[in-house]
Amino acid sequence: MQAILGNLLTPDERQMVRQAGMRIWERENPAVGGVPAIQGEVKYPIARPPWDPQTPAGRQEMVDYRKLIVKGIRESVPKGQNVEKAFENRQEKDEAPAIFLQRLRRSIQQYSGMDPESDAGQQVLRANFVTKSWPDIKKKLEKLEDWNDKSMNELLKEAQEVYVRKKDEKTKGKAKLMMQVVSKLWKRSGIVKVETGEGEEAGDK
Repeated sequence: MQAILGNLLTPDERQMVRQAGMRIWERENPAVGGVPAIQGEVKYPIARPPWDPQTPAGRQEMVDYRKLIVKGIRESVPKGQNVEKAFENRQEKDEAPAIFLQRLRRSIQQYSGMDPESDAGQQVLRANFVTKSWPDIKKKLEKLEDWNDKSMNELLKEAQEVYVRKKDEKTKGKAKLMMQVVSKLWKRSGIVKVETGEGEEAGDK
């Protein structure tokens, strides 16, 4: 995320965002006995933190960190800039990962002025694709080791697998429900379906 901000904001703006993020954290998590449970500088570190995305605690730290970045941008970056909008897109429930990725590319190019195919653009694209995907896809992607170093094709493939599996399960569920409805209709009409092994149906014999 620091690399992404480095491409979107100037050093002064990054510092303003960090200061705002720390203030927000300490404001939303007031001191207990005069000392915050966790200080803002811990939740919004300068150097890359040792958070493990493979653990629930590590993933929560990353979620908190990203939220503070977005809140810090909203509070500190001049309203005339559209940097915040590069972080706004979220995948819809039934939206295909490839379609979502296209929306992200357009948004990054439109609101940040970056080329989404450049090295910097790819960093922004990866972070947004992983963190703004639908929850089940996001969970799978965040569990990948060093996902921020993987190519977009690799991330898209993983996301597509989750999407297709979910779609197949939904289709099977609909088919099962339909068969249940048909079975009830057969029973109401006095028709009993019997599998004979040759594909014949008995009931009127």
